Amino acid sequence: MSGAEVIGIISGVIAIIDAIAKIYNAANDASGLPQAFRDVTARLPLIRQILQTISKDDANPDEEWCKAKMPVLQCCKYRITKLEEIFKDVIPQGDASRKERYVLATRALGKGDMVESLMKSILEDLQLLSHCTTELPTSPPPPNDSEAERDLLLRELKWTDPTIDKARIERTKGGLYEASSNWILTHPSYLEWKAGESKLLWIKGGAGKGKTMLMVTIIKQLRPQTRLDHPVANSSLSFFFCQNSDGNLNNAVAVLKGLIYLLLVQDVSLVSYLKSDYNRMDKKAYDSANANAFDALSNVFRHMIQHSQSETVYLAVDALDECEDGLPDLLSLVRETVLQENRLKWIVTSRYQVDIDENLALESPGAKLSLEVNSEAVSQAIKTYIIYKVAEVSLLRSSPVQRTVIQQKLLEKAESTFLWVDLVLRSIRGLLAEDAVRRIDEIPPGLPPLYDRMMGGISKSTNNYRDSCLAMLSVATLAYRPLHILELRTLTGLKYETADLEKIIDMCGSFLTLVDNYVYPIHQSAKDYLVSDTAVDKIFPSGKHTVQRSIVDRSITAMENTLRRDIYQLEHPGVLTRELEARPPTLDPLLGVGYSCAYWVDHVCETNKADLQGSRSYRLANALKRHIVGSKKNIRIRNSIESFFHDHFLHWLEALSLFGAISNGVLSLARLKTIIEARTDAFTNLIEDAYRFVLLNRRLIEQAPLQTYISALLFTPVGSIIRRMFAKEEPGWVLTKPVVEQVWSRCLQTFESHSGGVISVAFSPDGSRIASGSDDETIRIWDARSGKEVQKLEGHSYGVASVAFSPDGSRIASGSDDETIRIWDARSGKEVQKLEGHSYGVASVAFSPDGSRIASGSDDKTIRIWDARSGKEVQKLEGHSNRVTSVAFSPDGSRIASGSDDETIRIWDARSGKEVQKLEGHSYGVASVAFSPDGSRIASGSDDKTIRIWDARSGKEVQKLEGHSNRVTSVAFSPDGSRIASGSYDETIRIWDARSGKEVQKLEGHSGWVRSVAFSPDGSRIASGSDDRTIRIWDARSGKEVQKLEGHSNRVTSVAFSPDGSRIASGSYDETIRIWDARSGKEVQKLEGHSYGVISVAFSPDGSRIASGSYDGTIRIWDARSGKEVQKLEGHSREVASVAFSPDGSRIASGSYDGTIRIWDARSGKEVQKLEGHSREVASVAFSPDGSRIASGSDDETIRIWDARSGKEVQKLEGHSYGVASVAFSPDGSRIASGSYDRTIRIWDARSGKEVQKLEGVLSVNRSPDCLRFEASGDSGLWLQTNAGSIELEEIALSSSNSYSTIGDTSHMIKSNGQMTSNARALSSRTRPRWDLSGDGSWVTWRGQGSIWLPPDFRPSRSDISKDGSAVAIGCPTGRVVILRMSMDVPFP
Repeated sequence: MSGAEVIGIISGVIAIIDAIAKIYNAANDASGLPQAFRDVTARLPLIRQILQTISKDDANPDEEWCKAKMPVLQCCKYRITKLEEIFKDVIPQGDASRKERYVLATRALGKGDMVESLMKSILEDLQLLSHCTTELPTSPPPPNDSEAERDLLLRELKWTDPTIDKARIERTKGGLYEASSNWILTHPSYLEWKAGESKLLWIKGGAGKGKTMLMVTIIKQLRPQTRLDHPVANSSLSFFFCQNSDGNLNNAVAVLKGLIYLLLVQDVSLVSYLKSDYNRMDKKAYDSANANAFDALSNVFRHMIQHSQSETVYLAVDALDECEDGLPDLLSLVRETVLQENRLKWIVTSRYQVDIDENLALESPGAKLSLEVNSEAVSQAIKTYIIYKVAEVSLLRSSPVQRTVIQQKLLEKAESTFLWVDLVLRSIRGLLAEDAVRRIDEIPPGLPPLYDRMMGGISKSTNNYRDSCLAMLSVATLAYRPLHILELRTLTGLKYETADLEKIIDMCGSFLTLVDNYVYPIHQSAKDYLVSDTAVDKIFPSGKHTVQRSIVDRSITAMENTLRRDIYQLEHPGVLTRELEARPPTLDPLLGVGYSCAYWVDHVCETNKADLQGSRSYRLANALKRHIVGSKKNIRIRNSIESFFHDHFLHWLEALSLFGAISNGVLSLARLKTIIEARTDAFTNLIEDAYRFVLLNRRLIEQAPLQTYISALLFTPVGSIIRRMFAKEEPGWVLTKPVVEQVWSRCLQTFESHSGGVISVAFSPDGSRIASGSDDETIRIWDARSGKEVQKLEGHSYGVASVAFSPDGSRIASGSDDETIRIWDARSGKEVQKLEGHSYGVASVAFSPDGSRIASGSDDKTIRIWDARSGKEVQKLEGHSNRVTSVAFSPDGSRIASGSDDETIRIWDARSGKEVQKLEGHSYGVASVAFSPDGSRIASGSDDKTIRIWDARSGKEVQKLEGHSNRVTSVAFSPDGSRIASGSYDETIRIWDARSGKEVQKLEGHSGWVRSVAFSPDGSRIASGSDDRTIRIWDARSGKEVQKLEGHSNRVTSVAFSPDGSRIASGSYDETIRIWDARSGKEVQKLEGHSYGVISVAFSPDGSRIASGSYDGTIRIWDARSGKEVQKLEGHSREVASVAFSPDGSRIASGSYDGTIRIWDARSGKEVQKLEGHSREVASVAFSPDGSRIASGSDDETIRIWDARSGKEVQKLEGHSYGVASVAFSPDGSRIASGSYDRTIRIWDARSGKEVQKLEGVLSVNRSPDCLRFEASGDSGLWLQTNAGSIELEEIALSSSNSYSTIGDTSHMIKSNGQMTSNARALSSRTRPRWDLSGDGSWVTWRGQGSIWLPPDFRPSRSDISKDGSAVAIGCPTGRVVILRMSMDVPFP
């Protein structure tokens, strides 16, 4: 790499900087742009100078210098290029009309954060370049974290300690008798493993052969030599005991958690490797439900064993054969680490299984120890064990002869099986010695014959507990997990007290055991027997369906008797599930119904099957379909479900939230819905409505259980069956409820998680998953049914522009602005390949129909074809004269279509790479192309706002679809080719009839540009990704259009309460002002007259008039009662950003983008004064309480105070580092508050002009003139109302310190995801009783604590709080205006 290449990149960056400056300077008064654009432009000369200095200072760089700086320079160039694209897109040029400037101004909305972020990153790059040395830093050593930090992390993760699991399993298996297991410690294979070269020992043997006890013995021998017992030892020991019957111990994820747990206990320095991933992804990344969990944990595990301070690390895993989920991955990890890490010593046990044998096959023959092969040692061990166990039998202590006889008989029949000995000895408890001998004579050798005899004994028993034993066995056999003893009582219907239940479980001791109040199979072999054909007739004499039905009946009855609202007595509706971890209930009222809540629907779906054969999908898809409309018994179950939903549906959702199992509810309802969807009766409608309710509110209920009764009901359509059914549960303290739709919208679900715009979405071939690519540099995988995020794929260094599943769903391809394509394993989330070759960002990727090739389109104007297996570039297709935005394979894989910013679509022969056709017709760049399913047509979407359909053979344009009002970004054919979906910058998705070209549906809901659309494989759903950072799932089926609610048709820019709080005025980019009744929430008037969007509205002090400022440069005065325009004030040469009435209502002040403030006579409409002094646009104006002064805030970063009579500037307040968005006087006029884009609020002495307080940590100050307002209260002092909450200012007069208390200040209380920190609880005790909004706009708060969660569609772009603090007015990006009025007397703290 040469210095010339580096200097060339620097020169290229400088050229782009000059181009951006040229775009800005050529603009038609660019001062109207958001502050961030002007700030970026102001810094461009500095960046140019720094780069020139770097270039000069390093005129003769060496190779190391080049290697060090080249990656940073490439990042810098990428970011500068992105800036140029944004500037080109939104800056009006010199010949732009007012209308064009207005359109571009709306387009610039929301881009301020992006250009600000890019500039920040560029400056960081430059700083790094300035200090870059030829010695590049190596990976930092892990920090020396404290034990307290480690312990806190493990508590938060809630991982179980394997030492506790080990102790429980030992108790389950009857304890350890060392003498019968010590032989292993002298066995040559073990000694070779422990002290020799062997790094893996696999102990294998049949069921009941004592493998677990051998492992316990080995661990006991190793432990004193390791850090588990001696912190200064030079070796570590970590172990895990698998158990098939326990869902927490039967999967590979659990194994890794256990091993990592004990490694951390012994070496606190390793915590950094877990903590870094935890901080980045949170604990959900490690949930076993997350398909990516094993890979995330295995990466942590690898780092830990590589950096362990121990010379030897012993790793032990017992019962590998009982690891049901992820065993192949675990075995691969064992083998991989054995071959790579010399310090590791693995020891594992299992039954013999071919897959384990194949995966653990190593060179050394000593790596396996078979208990069958070592029969002599095992026989001696079993003899020792029998002598020990028989000696413990009290009835034989006084009869040595009989004891010897029994020992001999057991030895003859045991067949070296420890479990057989244990079970036989259990069966002779309480017998006389002679009877015990006869019993042993009758018992056959071998576990299966023994189980047969034990089962026969229970079945033929004449005691009163026979039926109870069979009931327990039947329920435990059908249960999906071990049951708590109270759950077992619920499901069996037994009325015994706990002590009696324990006795009955003991009677089933050949099959069941009770450990820590949970019922487990005594051994894996017992579980295998209970589900075998041999046992079925005995424990299910009337068929399994009878027991399944009884489980359903008893589950529903138990839930009806137990579930109720606020069952944990949380009281406050904003309590979050994660806060319950710190204060769980002393006596959990849900303990007996936990299993029922989670699994009752699974058992409903099993009730009409006579056996457990067949796939799970067969059970779930057919059981209800056959029985729900069948017999009287089945109709009774159906009626029970309907009754349960009618009374307890919301209680059930609350309980699932408390269990952390709300996704179970989504999937359960999806199963019911799928089974009965062919019917159209009331029951079907109820299930459908319940399903929609959970889909809409899943994320909310998952986080805050009691919001099930608050937000979930308030924001659900009023015609919803569930909402009507539970109308009595709606909060009575919400006096004015939000106006919402009458019926369900077409939007089924909204997925939130990305921190940047969603640029691409794709369904998996089976429709079960959705992949999304985002500007936040990640790909996320979602469960398409439940909406749960299951994976987060990280690796790209810039935004992800395109994602695609392979035809078999096993892989995902992603294209990024980092110039690479990456291939990911769709199941594990691992990056499989990185394809490099493009010289600019990759805009589009597509798999060939057979999955063998990948096509990619790039900003470098080329299409490249790659071999999907090897990752090698096969072809490079050139011909486009501008960036390639989209690529698609034809259904037969013979052709490739590409769309480009050169306004053409080109068709290429996929084998030869030759251009076959060039389709022309679009007048602007082509953003998206798609083949029809039969390959006969091509659809293209363009920046010219149209979709065009082309004949794929002839290349002729067949149809032109028009309707979008902005660029078309994405097009997709439905799987049957009958429909086309399109997404656009106009924030809508439109569905078109592919034959007629008519628009059949318009889907609205996104509040940002729609970047991508995709049909599900069955054509029933559409996924869309948007710049609003959400993915939405829509019902694609045709149906009755949902009536649009009254309201604005574009973004709300300003909202204001009338002085008496009875009305609300809102202004919007739709050029109207609307008046709303604050009590009913209904629109009462629509004021029209402005020719461009409205920026600001204000009521006169007496509430009789409304002033509005607009992009059309005028102020209009309206009669607030009649809605008539009274006056039109003209004089400003630019947009009017702010209007304010004087306290007596006689004057109006207006601030404009033309940099002036004008004073108008409110009656005559004449301009009285023109105040000049600001060097940039004026964003906010405010009168002092006595009307003698005017304060103005400007993008020139100053506040100016003017004499309202003379118009002279009195003071200039400086201190903000960015534009000032809002100003306000205190009630006595002694202070001024200013809010700025520098994310601070400053308080100034209005007389001296001195800054007296600086409040930092306000996340966002809206550019709204009314977003700051002082409020005085005799009870609670002086407060400042802001869009980030209320701030108490009473301490200013007492102290010069900058301390303050807040309601809703996001830096202290509410995180960006709407979750409150614990500090919010402490503050709420001294905050005033008042309704407010959280800083991120996701909660309506009471006393600073979130009380009503706001769904994404109801969050503010502008907001206002009534002066008495009882009402909140919210203007939304979609044009919706939401009014919530609450009681000041609420039933919670």
